[in-house]
Amino acid sequence: MPSTRQGSFHLFRLAGIDVFLHWSWFVVAAYEISARGRRYPSIAWNVAEYLALFLIVTLHEFGHALACRQVGGTANKIVLWPLGGVAYVARRNALQPHCGA
Repeated sequence: MPSTRQGSFHLFRLAGIDVFLHWSWFVVAAYEISARGRRYPSIAWNVAEYLALFLIVTLHEFGHALACRQVGGTANKIVLWPLGGVAYVARRNALQPHCGA
């Protein structure tokens, strides 16, 4: 079975959570930024908009991971994809409700 990080590289570690970025993020970013070339007066605004979306998704996934930890679960990894992210979480034991999504 392939690794969940296959095709991803490590960006940073924060609060004991490793954050990975999948290579396809760059392909989609290049397409989205260039396809919206005339939406703003400068391409820098297109880049800023895409990076803001990236930041929002990253914060959202940290919310899942930290909420899971709050109820006693384990969350040590986040993988960011072009259209979202995945927080890898595990519950404390079988009697505990599942955390994360």
